Amino acid sequence: MAILNTKIVSGELIGVTSATQLPDIDCNRVTLKAQQDNPSFVYLGGAGVTKASGATDATTGIQLDASEQITLEISNLNLLYRICDATGDDLTYIAETSAA
Repeated sequence: MAILNTKIVSGELIGVTSATQLPDIDCNRVTLKAQQDNPSFVYLGGAGVTKASGATDATTGIQLDASEQITLEISNLNLLYRICDATGDDLTYIAETSAA
């Protein structure tokens, strides 16, 4: 039986105003947090994620205001994409990984 070791990986992602894939990091769980000094919103979702526009659609991401966070059980960060209202809307993450 393999013994699993837990490793923590963290980082910061600068704000982008077009849908951009998160880094290729295998993980079990990740917490993503919008920086507390962000002037506006960060949106997280799948490929082609869009910002909220007040219209019903299937691409709008989960909106994070400054200091808001979300924790997800996910196998790789690269399954998520982000888009921001402004280039100053940064996102930080801390991911739990495991290796045999």
